[in-house]
Amino acid sequence: MAIERERIPAVVILILMLIAAVVIYILLVPPPVAYKLLGINNTTTTKPSIPTGEYYAQLNTYLGGNSKPFNTSYAIGTFAVDYPILNTTVFNKTSVSIGSSILGSSSYNIDFNGSQQSTYFIEVTVKSVSGSPKMSFSLNGNSFFSTIPAKNETIIEKIPGSSVAKDILSITDSLNGFAFTQSFTLSSIKVIQETGKNRGYSVPVKVLTFSGIGDYSLDYTPIGYGSLTVSINNQIVSNISSGQDSEQIINIPSIVISKAIRNSNESNSVILPVSFNVVFQPAKNVSYEIADASMNYNIPFIAENSPTLYYSVNAVKGNYILTLDVNSIIKSGNVYLYFTPSGKNLTMNSSSLSSGENVLLIPSSYLGNNASSGNYSGTIELSSNGLVIPSYISLKSVVN
Repeated sequence: MAIERERIPAVVILILMLIAAVVIYILLVPPPVAYKLLGINNTTTTKPSIPTGEYYAQLNTYLGGNSKPFNTSYAIGTFAVDYPILNTTVFNKTSVSIGSSILGSSSYNIDFNGSQQSTYFIEVTVKSVSGSPKMSFSLNGNSFFSTIPAKNETIIEKIPGSSVAKDILSITDSLNGFAFTQSFTLSSIKVIQETGKNRGYSVPVKVLTFSGIGDYSLDYTPIGYGSLTVSINNQIVSNISSGQDSEQIINIPSIVISKAIRNSNESNSVILPVSFNVVFQPAKNVSYEIADASMNYNIPFIAENSPTLYYSVNAVKGNYILTLDVNSIIKSGNVYLYFTPSGKNLTMNSSSLSSGENVLLIPSSYLGNNASSGNYSGTIELSSNGLVIPSYISLKSVVN
């Protein structure tokens, strides 16, 4: 006997699949973007300890907006980067004679323990020559150079790298042609260590972004020569192999941006202070002057934003100090404050508005005329015709 099963309509299955897809997408996108998709303007803040009767509110949003994209720039500056070569004599010997005969060759040996991080050269100056001997250099018995020396000649050769703990560097005189004896005298033998001191440049740059949206670029002019690597947050974004005395505009990859946003720990705010570590790293024997370096942020369209805040302060007959602390002014403009229930307006002009605390002295009539339970209460609407990022606003009475 067949068992009849209940059929699930296809439309129900389709709806469940769509809901699952939306949930998975929201889990994958950055938190600020997810908040916007869900219609949440998450501006939860931790309020510091404020004396009773005063008012304080942190602001994790922005004032104003912009109708079309524009650039803002974070200056890094002009500076030098180089990797000068430093030569140090690590062995020096004067007046050494080396001879050979039909009985065999002879050598002058030097204990040599070099660093793998450095380059070494052997330099000899020939004082005199008897016959036409063959001079050769070898490291641990492996020859890397030979010649017929000449009087007053200076010979400089690079010493091969070695991975053994103890090396023997040898200068050998071998009989050349038909002769019973041949020899040469060296007025000096030097082993020269070539090292470099990397004078790179590393600078942190903090960019205030709007939920991470927009385009980012690095702008600089390298004047100099040699290989230069530029990295941001440990990812290489530019590699110059020779001198380029022209402006370089480097687009910062999206993977660098997304990682920086995830590390910002500010995902509950529309405004994200995103940190970048910019490093200019020269190769050996390289010198550059980096001119007018800056981090550029192309801000896209930002919708107008005019937050309204509720306040309550002790009612006094006199004046109040209103403080608006500004984190950054992205685009210059006035800041407007509209008070209810008084209907009063205040304007902070762009010419006087600055980053940091902006203080105004206002009469009590701006906050209210009729106190309730000893307090003036109402709302303050903040707006701007620029693009301003505030930190907090506070109100407190002036003690006479």
